[in-house]
Amino acid sequence: MTKKILLLIASLALLSGCGKKEVAAPASVPGAKTYKSTCSICHKSGLHGAPRFGNREEWAPRAANGNEILYERAIKGYKGNKGLMPARGYNHKLTDAEIKEAVDYMVKYSLPAWSVEK
Repeated sequence: MTKKILLLIASLALLSGCGKKEVAAPASVPGAKTYKSTCSICHKSGLHGAPRFGNREEWAPRAANGNEILYERAIKGYKGNKGLMPARGYNHKLTDAEIKEAVDYMVKYSLPAWSVEK
Protein backbone atom coordinates (compact mmCIF):
# COMPACT_ATOMS: atom_id res chain seq x y z
CA MET A 1 0.00 0.00 0.00
CA THR A 2 2.81 2.42 0.92
CA LYS A 3 4.59 1.68 -2.38
CA LYS A 4 1.41 2.52 -4.32
CA ILE A 5 1.05 5.84 -2.50
CA LEU A 6 4.69 6.73 -3.08
CA LEU A 7 4.37 5.76 -6.75
CA LEU A 8 1.25 7.90 -7.07
CA ILE A 9 2.95 10.90 -5.42
CA ALA A 10 6.03 10.51 -7.62
CA SER A 11 3.87 10.26 -10.74
CA LEU A 12 1.92 13.39 -9.82
CA ALA A 13 5.14 15.27 -9.15
CA LEU A 14 6.48 14.33 -12.56
CA LEU A 15 3.24 15.20 -14.33
CA SER A 16 3.06 18.62 -12.67
CA GLY A 17 5.99 19.71 -14.84
CA CYS A 18 4.33 18.62 -18.09
CA GLY A 19 2.23 21.74 -18.67
CA LYS A 20 2.77 23.84 -21.77
CA LYS A 21 5.39 26.46 -20.98
CA GLU A 22 7.17 28.96 -23.17
CA VAL A 23 10.81 28.13 -23.58
CA ALA A 24 13.18 31.05 -23.79
CA ALA A 25 16.32 30.85 -25.86
CA PRO A 26 19.28 29.90 -23.70
CA ALA A 27 21.49 32.76 -22.55
CA SER A 28 24.49 31.04 -24.13
CA VAL A 29 23.12 31.71 -27.62
CA PRO A 30 25.22 34.43 -29.33
CA GLY A 31 23.46 37.77 -28.97
CA ALA A 32 21.16 36.73 -26.11
CA LYS A 33 23.18 38.49 -23.40
CA THR A 34 23.36 41.75 -25.37
CA TYR A 35 19.66 41.53 -26.19
CA LYS A 36 18.72 41.02 -22.54
CA SER A 37 21.01 43.75 -21.19
CA THR A 38 20.47 46.44 -23.83
CA CYS A 39 18.15 45.70 -26.74
CA SER A 40 15.21 44.39 -24.71
CA ILE A 41 14.68 47.84 -23.21
CA CYS A 42 13.00 48.87 -26.47
CA HIS A 43 12.50 45.63 -28.40
CA LYS A 44 10.48 43.92 -25.67
CA SER A 45 7.74 46.57 -25.62
CA GLY A 46 8.13 48.32 -28.97
CA LEU A 47 9.40 51.56 -27.44
CA HIS A 48 10.30 54.23 -30.03
CA GLY A 49 8.73 52.03 -32.75
CA ALA A 50 11.22 49.19 -32.25
CA PRO A 51 10.11 45.88 -33.77
CA ARG A 52 9.15 43.66 -30.83
CA PHE A 53 11.14 40.51 -30.19
CA GLY A 54 9.30 37.51 -31.59
CA ASN A 55 6.87 39.59 -33.68
CA ARG A 56 7.11 38.29 -37.24
CA GLU A 57 4.92 41.04 -38.74
CA GLU A 58 7.16 43.78 -37.40
CA TRP A 59 10.47 42.11 -38.28
CA ALA A 60 9.73 40.72 -41.75
CA PRO A 61 9.79 44.04 -43.67
CA ARG A 62 13.01 45.10 -41.96
CA ALA A 63 14.71 41.73 -42.46
CA ALA A 64 13.73 41.78 -46.13
CA ASN A 65 16.26 44.62 -46.58
CA GLY A 66 19.03 42.27 -45.48
CA ASN A 67 21.15 41.90 -42.39
CA GLU A 68 23.79 44.38 -43.56
CA ILE A 69 21.20 47.19 -43.47
CA LEU A 70 20.02 46.05 -40.03
CA TYR A 71 23.62 45.97 -38.76
CA GLU A 72 24.37 49.44 -40.14
CA ARG A 73 21.25 50.95 -38.61
CA ALA A 74 21.86 49.31 -35.24
CA ILE A 75 25.49 50.47 -35.18
CA LYS A 76 25.11 54.00 -36.61
CA GLY A 77 21.52 54.71 -35.62
CA TYR A 78 18.52 55.37 -37.82
CA LYS A 79 15.37 57.49 -37.86
CA GLY A 80 12.56 56.28 -40.07
CA ASN A 81 8.80 56.62 -40.50
CA LYS A 82 8.04 54.01 -37.84
CA GLY A 83 10.44 55.27 -35.18
CA LEU A 84 14.10 55.42 -34.36
CA MET A 85 17.02 53.15 -33.63
CA PRO A 86 19.56 54.89 -31.42
CA ALA A 87 23.19 54.22 -32.32
CA ARG A 88 24.35 51.12 -30.46
CA GLY A 89 21.09 51.11 -28.55
CA TYR A 90 22.52 53.92 -26.39
CA ASN A 91 25.17 51.46 -25.14
CA HIS A 92 28.37 52.75 -26.73
CA LYS A 93 30.45 50.09 -24.98
CA LEU A 94 29.06 47.42 -27.33
CA THR A 95 31.37 46.23 -30.09
CA ASP A 96 30.21 45.90 -33.67
CA ALA A 97 30.40 42.12 -33.28
CA GLU A 98 28.14 42.17 -30.20
CA ILE A 99 25.60 44.32 -32.02
CA LYS A 100 25.61 42.02 -35.05
CA GLU A 101 25.11 38.98 -32.81
CA ALA A 102 22.17 40.70 -31.08
CA VAL A 103 20.59 41.60 -34.44
CA ASP A 104 21.03 38.01 -35.63
CA TYR A 105 19.50 36.74 -32.38
CA MET A 106 16.43 38.97 -32.68
CA VAL A 107 15.88 38.12 -36.34
CA LYS A 108 16.35 34.40 -35.72
CA TYR A 109 13.79 34.27 -32.93
CA SER A 110 11.33 36.56 -34.70
CA LEU A 111 11.19 34.88 -38.09
CA PRO A 112 11.06 31.26 -39.19
CA ALA A 113 14.25 30.31 -41.03
CA TRP A 114 12.34 29.77 -44.28
CA SER A 115 10.56 33.15 -44.29
CA VAL A 116 13.43 35.39 -45.40
CA GLU A 117 15.35 34.86 -48.61
CA LYS A 118 19.06 34.44 -48.00
